[in-house]
Amino acid sequence: MAQTKVSPSDLRRYRGIAHNIVRDHFRKEASRIAYRTTGLTNFVFAINHAEGQFVVRISPDTNRLKTYQKEIWATRRVRVLGIPSPEVLKVGTVESGEPYMISRRVSGTEATHHPKRLSIIHEVGRFAKEINSIQTHNFGESFDWLESPPQPLTWAGYLDSEWNATERLEFLEKVEFISKEGIEQLHSIIEEAKTMDVRPTLSHGDLRLKNVIVDEDGEITSIIDWEECLSTFAAAWELSIALHDLSIDEKHAFLDGYGLEGSDVVKMSSIVKAFNILNYVPFIKGALEENDHPTVNRFRLRLSGALDLYSV
Repeated sequence: MAQTKVSPSDLRRYRGIAHNIVRDHFRKEASRIAYRTTGLTNFVFAINHAEGQFVVRISPDTNRLKTYQKEIWATRRVRVLGIPSPEVLKVGTVESGEPYMISRRVSGTEATHHPKRLSIIHEVGRFAKEINSIQTHNFGESFDWLESPPQPLTWAGYLDSEWNATERLEFLEKVEFISKEGIEQLHSIIEEAKTMDVRPTLSHGDLRLKNVIVDEDGEITSIIDWEECLSTFAAAWELSIALHDLSIDEKHAFLDGYGLEGSDVVKMSSIVKAFNILNYVPFIKGALEENDHPTVNRFRLRLSGALDLYSV
């Protein structure tokens, strides 16, 4: 996704907001505030301060406060289990209503191209199992992080009303990305999934190597970006995203780290694949709206099954 261009006036304004947030929280001004262009939905600033190194994220969207509150709950919960994740110091709003988050800066680099990638993936699989062991209440985006319990949402209710599984299937059929027989098969899998007796647990929701920070030796220093975390069906939901970018050997490494036997993987493979396919829908819609034909064609090829070289 291309980086959104930031106007000089917006950058000055949000740098000033970051300055005030740091001064108010630490009672002393930062020695350096540097804008980081990694934020797609936030203004992100790296902070050097007498108290240490920190990151301030500020969102123009007032609704992002809920996402920040969810992140602080999740990161604190997993840190109790020894899972490396960002130390979030505070979440709040400024006078203009924009939400912000202060966290301690994480050291290291993305694990995507690290030479010890295979062993890192094995460890991520182990952490995934720990994350998925955290029992939650309710399904979807609204769970234990909320002060007031939401209206209970069943697993079937989540798939229908929040994830919009039927609408996603109808869209794929309309744009003819998948054959009629394929749509019918996916529909059957989702309908069967709705009847499953599922206990809600925490899922990171985007557990890929771009969200895993490691040091030079390949030791994981932090699992970041918890904004997609939700209460859902483990391990199938987590696997549908975590395995997405991996080679066949890397998939084995992740599953070994998670502790899943081959027979367990075979049993859940159809629903993992269904979740993975339907998770493409927002990205396909975006590519079509932008008339991004190369991306549309890549998605069409991928969902055709032509790149599946391991099964008949």
